[in-house]
Amino acid sequence: MRARGEQLAKDGRYTEAIDAFKAAERIEPRARHACLIALAYIRRELWPQAEIFLDQCEARATQADPVPEWVPTAKQQLAERLGTVNVAPVNIKVEPANAEVRLAVSNFAPDELFDPRLIHLPPGRHVIIATAKGFNDAQKTVEVVDKTPQDVVITMLPLTTGTGPDAPPPVTGPTEPASKVPLYIMGAGGAIVVGAVASHLLWYKGKRDDLEKAGSAGNATEYNRILPSYNRARGVTIGLYAAGGAAVITGLILKFTVFKGKEAPAQVSVVPMNDGGMLTIGWSR
Repeated sequence: MRARGEQLAKDGRYTEAIDAFKAAERIEPRARHACLIALAYIRRELWPQAEIFLDQCEARATQADPVPEWVPTAKQQLAERLGTVNVAPVNIKVEPANAEVRLAVSNFAPDELFDPRLIHLPPGRHVIIATAKGFNDAQKTVEVVDKTPQDVVITMLPLTTGTGPDAPPPVTGPTEPASKVPLYIMGAGGAIVVGAVASHLLWYKGKRDDLEKAGSAGNATEYNRILPSYNRARGVTIGLYAAGGAAVITGLILKFTVFKGKEAPAQVSVVPMNDGGMLTIGWSR
C-alpha cells in the first residue's frame, strides 16, 4: 500500500495516495507513513493536515523507523507557505488540562484526530469537536476571516455518575425539537386520503350506480358506454387510497425509527480553494 501510494503521488493523484498511505498505516503503524501523508497534504495545499501529520512523523520517529531525508525540506517549505498563504493560527486549548482529549475538525477526514495544539486554518467556518473518555463531547465553532491569531478554549464537562442527593446534576445540551419530516409525510398522506374519499363519493360511486342500473335494465349498449369511465374512476380512487395509506404508514415508521431521537443542528464548514471551495455539512442524531 505504501508503494502504491508513492506511485499515485508521483502521478499527481494525491487524494488517492493519502488513502493508500493510511491503509498502510492501519496495517503497520510507521513514522514514515505519517511523513508521506504530510507530504501529500503539502502538495494538496491543505496546510492544517500537513502540519499535524508532519509533527506526528517526527514525534514517532525512532532509530529503527527514522524520518525520510526529505523531511527537513518539507518542513521548511511548509513554514514558508504558512507565512504567505491566507491562514490564521488557531491555538486550541482544553480545560481541564489533564483530560486526554482528541480533537477533530469538521472539514478533516474522520480518522484525522490530534491533540490540543496550534493549527493554521483557512478562511471559513470550522467546527472543532473534542472527545475524551469520561467527558461529554464538546465543540466550538471558529470563524476565520483573515490571518488574525485566535485562541480557542474548549471546556469538557465530566459525565455524571452515581445517585443520591450528593450526585452532580446531569449534563445536558440544548434540547432540539424532534424532526417534523414524519408529520409532513403523514399530513400529505392524510390529504391524499381525503382526496380519495372525495373521488369515491363524487365520481366512483356515481359511475358504479349508473353501471349497476344499466346492468339491471339489461341495457348492454349503455353498460358498455359507462364501463370505461367506471374503470377509470375505480382505478383512480383505489390508487389514491393506496397512496394516502402508504404515506401515512411511512410517516409512522419514520417517526418511531429514523426520526425517533432529537436532531442536533447541522454544522457547516466552508473552505475556499483555488478553483472554488469545499462545503462540509455534519450532523448527529
